[in-house]
Amino acid sequence: MTSQHCDDAEAGLEDQSRRRMDNRFKEDRRLGLLIAAVTTLVQAVARRDRWQIARESTGPLLRDLLAGRYDDVFTLGVHGEPGLEGVPIAVADDRIALVVGSIRASSESGPIPITAVLVSRDSPRRWLVAALNFDLVADLEFQHQVQFGMFDEEADLAVIAAHGQLDTEAAAIDWDDPTVVLRSDEKATWTVADALKELDRFDRSAWSWLAADRITSGGIYLRARHPDLVREYL
Repeated sequence: MTSQHCDDAEAGLEDQSRRRMDNRFKEDRRLGLLIAAVTTLVQAVARRDRWQIARESTGPLLRDLLAGRYDDVFTLGVHGEPGLEGVPIAVADDRIALVVGSIRASSESGPIPITAVLVSRDSPRRWLVAALNFDLVADLEFQHQVQFGMFDEEADLAVIAAHGQLDTEAAAIDWDDPTVVLRSDEKATWTVADALKELDRFDRSAWSWLAADRITSGGIYLRARHPDLVREYL
């Protein structure tokens, strides 16, 4: 076999291997969960949504994101919400996963490469992002943390507490005054008292999702008064 034939054969094997990795988890439900976790976190960074950042990340990444170290990396440009594109995926097991892709950036710059490491403590139903770039992935101390599952929940909570209020919008409202107007239109005025009544319609198990979505006034109240919901998953 000639040298050219050998090179062609190697290139073919590499291409087949790449396709297998791209499609390996195409029908696996974890694919959507993992991509959603990374996308949600990147969008939260772009919106400066510190509550959601605390909810989706762990370890050194959590500390860096709350400190604003990624604020100039992920921004809301002309394309709107950043989202993952071209995402091959490899899952080591039910506790560690890897997502590789790129994020749409503003028109002034090209796509931002993403190497996201996700970890799950006890259940594959919930994943936290522990890294977003290859620099951290290549760090020996970080590799040790991943290998031995050293993303301690208490350590995360300490980082979150050290950064004070996670949601400036929620913190700016006087939730002790039931007459404070949260919003109004031609048909109705919505007060703090109404937001608290709204919460009475939901079981306590739904609170973490109400706070995460922040669609309702009750969800904003929960962000202000229940930081414990950050690590409440199910």
